[in-house]
Amino acid sequence: MKSIFKKYAKLLLISGSALIFSGSAFAAKTHLTMGMSLEPPHLDPTAGAAAAIDEVVYANVFEGLTRINQNAEVLPALADSWIISSDGLTYTFSLRRGVKFHDGAAFDSSDVVFSLERATAENSTNAQKALFSAITSVEAQGKNIVVVKLKTPTGNF
Repeated sequence: MKSIFKKYAKLLLISGSALIFSGSAFAAKTHLTMGMSLEPPHLDPTAGAAAAIDEVVYANVFEGLTRINQNAEVLPALADSWIISSDGLTYTFSLRRGVKFHDGAAFDSSDVVFSLERATAENSTNAQKALFSAITSVEAQGKNIVVVKLKTPTGNF
């Protein structure tokens, strides 16, 4: 009698364990937690060349005029539209209206001019400075239009 009870107890224990652990296999995973051993010295990518700034800050703090999706298509971000001249030397961006910074200040063309001029400044230690090397000028035309002129057409821009 004891051996039959032991046999059923083992079977019940194994079945119960399988039932408990199988539930987690079907749970939907909706979050990804990622740990990084990098800590940026600050959050300003134009004030230092540390790799941690690029890896941590760009995608999490800043938003560009455009973005690229998983199909390598250029999509609007802070610019809702843009025109590229036929010679590839002039980009005219129309900026999204109603955008605000975290402190409530309005975003406009002067912010884009400031950011691009700072990134391309002679004393900038921006690790990505080479990406901006083709820019010859950046100018605001009103509050919502920015015109960027290049030395030569470039795929980096």
